[in-house]
Amino acid sequence: MTSAKRLSTQANKDLDHAKEIIQNIYKQVFGNRHMMELDINTSLEALFMNGDLTVQGFVSALAQSETYKKLFLEPNNSYRFVELNCKHLLGRAPHDQQEIMAHVRLMHRDGYEAEIVSYTYSKEYLNVFGVDQVPYNRSRQTNVGGRTIGFSRARAFDAGYAGFDGAEKDSKLLNSLSTGLSPSIIDRKGIGNSNALSIRWVSNRQVGANRRSIQKSVIAQTSMSRTIQSILSQGGRVLSISKI
Repeated sequence: MTSAKRLSTQANKDLDHAKEIIQNIYKQVFGNRHMMELDINTSLEALFMNGDLTVQGFVSALAQSETYKKLFLEPNNSYRFVELNCKHLLGRAPHDQQEIMAHVRLMHRDGYEAEIVSYTYSKEYLNVFGVDQVPYNRSRQTNVGGRTIGFSRARAFDAGYAGFDGAEKDSKLLNSLSTGLSPSIIDRKGIGNSNALSIRWVSNRQVGANRRSIQKSVIAQTSMSRTIQSILSQGGRVLSISKI
């Protein structure tokens, strides 16, 4: 759930491309769940293929479906549900506890559908994804105005390549959001560099005949914020952050 996929042609003009987009939408919105036949919404797919739904409209409709509600609202408390909405629909972790509480109040006041469209038709959604791009995990990117603690928070509730968001019921972020402290994103013990992080980044400085050079920094989590700030101060851009 990390790469950007965009509908670049009309769905009914390039069926293979449209089917790939549909698969990516399901994967992102439903938190990497393996979709069963009963989970597939053929009516929405038909509207999308006919050009009656944009990617944005398809994402919004799936997130308002009974399947999404059954998987992510009914088994969880409101706080965990908001976390997952931020992840699935905006591609990031919640900024802070105030953002979570604002969404909880909105849902209790205006209902489930209003909570969903507050993401999918928000200014942030349109600025980042527009109407034709599938939402994706933005936690490994640097964004103007973003905060480095967002990397740790996003990784803290990352289910992993083969994981499913619905498998984890408890919030891993509430303590971080309430205290302002960075959550631990390293769970295993080991020796050497087994507890380290690898940052891949692009430098804007010319190296030899190349205009840009992809570099790697291996660091401890405690120095992640300082390292990222140093990279950005050089005009660099972070490509990914991963555990060693």
